[in-house]
Amino acid sequence: MVYLVNMEDMINVILYTVPQAACGSGQMSWQDVAAMVKNQLERHYAGKFHFEHIEFMDDRWFANTHAQEILERGDVNLPFVLVDGEIASADKKVNISKIKKFLQQKAS
Repeated sequence: MVYLVNMEDMINVILYTVPQAACGSGQMSWQDVAAMVKNQLERHYAGKFHFEHIEFMDDRWFANTHAQEILERGDVNLPFVLVDGEIASADKKVNISKIKKFLQQKAS
């Protein structure tokens, strides 16, 4: 059975990171981290969210003025996660538990 979901009803989760070249060798890449975050969230919130990974200075970065503004104000440092435009995680490392709690509040 296929369920059609209206994108307007989806919760938007966006992971913002530094460009890949800045991630040290021998460590997980930001693409790996993004895939891990998405997979973890899908276990609990499948079909309820849209996930996106955007690197700083990417074309998609410049299209998101809200993310630029909160970074420029110093509200966050990279990496950070916005859920429907609100800061869900802005630690030195991506905190999946915080993102899940934030999603839980949004989904209820």
